[in-house]
Amino acid sequence: MAKKESSISWTNFTWNPWMGCHKVSAGCKFCYLYRNFENQNQDAKNVFINTSQLFKPLSIKKSQLIFTCSMSDFFLQEADKVRPQVWEIIKNSQHHTFQILTKRPERIKKCLPKDWCQKNYSNVWLGVSIESMNELHRLHTLKDVPCELRWVSFEPLLGEIFLSKDEIDIIDWAVIGGESGTNGNYRKSELSWFLSLMYQLRDSQTPIFFKQFGTWYHHNHFYLRDWKGEKYCPNFNEFFRIRQYPKIKDNG
Repeated sequence: MAKKESSISWTNFTWNPWMGCHKVSAGCKFCYLYRNFENQNQDAKNVFINTSQLFKPLSIKKSQLIFTCSMSDFFLQEADKVRPQVWEIIKNSQHHTFQILTKRPERIKKCLPKDWCQKNYSNVWLGVSIESMNELHRLHTLKDVPCELRWVSFEPLLGEIFLSKDEIDIIDWAVIGGESGTNGNYRKSELSWFLSLMYQLRDSQTPIFFKQFGTWYHHNHFYLRDWKGEKYCPNFNEFFRIRQYPKIKDNG
């Protein structure tokens, strides 16, 4: 893998062919995207095509884990016209692995390219965000999409989640984390929620990437402090130092 260029701990590189988004569920309440846009006196709801970054993956020669649309949602309706071009870029960048995460899985099938199949797009991981049991339906929608790898981001975790064996079998990779924020704009994730979910997934040997406890613990619990999932304090609980990945195809 090439040198890490993203501040998001579970990826190497972020690519934003478009930027801006709309809030759709409880997990969006304190979204970092909105904070970033507000800091620049911009309206995050005004989606725009980021033309300067559109072809970026084609210029990166060494294999990368690329989180696609970290500042939007890949299946956002406003991107429908440009998305076919982005699919072509992805297909022509087989040496990269593209991590696509959405809160809109109901739009996936209608937004796939005509030549979609695991052979042509084996470098794509499709994932959904699940913050609580209220969003568990997203996993069932994802199950019906043929793809190389299905993953879930349980972040920010806002409640205890109970998975059936069939639901666990859908998940090829799980990212788990609490909420980050500023000025009190963050919610606490209970340790029991993390532990319960991790035990459920570990029993099935599902790769787990525990990202962070969240900002509440950073300010209120010395032994569980971390820095946005990037750096642990010296006394960080060993049980949570788990950062696994599924097997990654490396073609360059």
